[in-house]
Amino acid sequence: MNKTSRILFLLVTMFVAALVSFAVYQKTARQPAVLAAEGTQKMIQIAVSDRNLSRGTLITPQDLRMAYFLEETVPKGHFTDMAKGIDRVVINPIQATEPLLESALAPIDFKKGGMAAVITAQKRAMAVKVDEVIGVAGFLHQGHLVDVLVSLEDTSDQKTQITKTILENILVLSVGSQAEATDEKKVTKVTVVTLEVSLEEAEKLALAVNQGRIQLALRNYSDIDQILTKGITVPSLLKSYATASNEPVKVSKNTVSPKPAITAKRMFIEVMNGNQVNKITMSSH
Repeated sequence: MNKTSRILFLLVTMFVAALVSFAVYQKTARQPAVLAAEGTQKMIQIAVSDRNLSRGTLITPQDLRMAYFLEETVPKGHFTDMAKGIDRVVINPIQATEPLLESALAPIDFKKGGMAAVITAQKRAMAVKVDEVIGVAGFLHQGHLVDVLVSLEDTSDQKTQITKTILENILVLSVGSQAEATDEKKVTKVTVVTLEVSLEEAEKLALAVNQGRIQLALRNYSDIDQILTKGITVPSLLKSYATASNEPVKVSKNTVSPKPAITAKRMFIEVMNGNQVNKITMSSH
């Protein structure tokens, strides 16, 4: 191959390489644009809560705002018109920035907020007074579930004091406090707990409040089992962990066995004096 042929071959090779490089560049330059076009998703505005809204809240314009969401991800029952959510009553708590959903609101014909709007059908709201200790001091809040116990005098059994669980799995609608005058100079704060009960449960609760002292026992949300009890009286309470005899018995996990008595050993010494033999007994400890 002469010099001219070599130069021509080199030029052709460089030209082909340039064409391939240009084609690859054009393909990679268009790819991001194509991907961007394919990944474009439609955004829409829906109504969201601008603050935490508790049960019974009557929604005002200041409680809502509009926010952008992907159209494919918006939850069912959302509002694209914020005005349609105003003057509605909240029946399920809504957190700030959470979408406003139809399932969290009372029917449109409910025009007033407050406790009456959140009571379940066929149920009633009943308020009872408890002190801080009886009311599970500081730990009782709206939405909790409680059991109700009453302590009173059982007149059918020689006026024996008895404590009995009368209601189980009762929903707490609200927990508040109010001032109460105990005498002319002293005013104390008492805790008022509003419970959601049926009519029959309301009758039991009313009688328990009037006849004795009630106590609320907080229970786990997942614990829905009902447990029937006989109640506890003073005699049966005092029999708890009792012995059969009147003498106190000390119970210890580390029981030490008594040391066995040491038996004294007896030793004999024979003393021979001529034909006479004397036996002397000796003891050792």
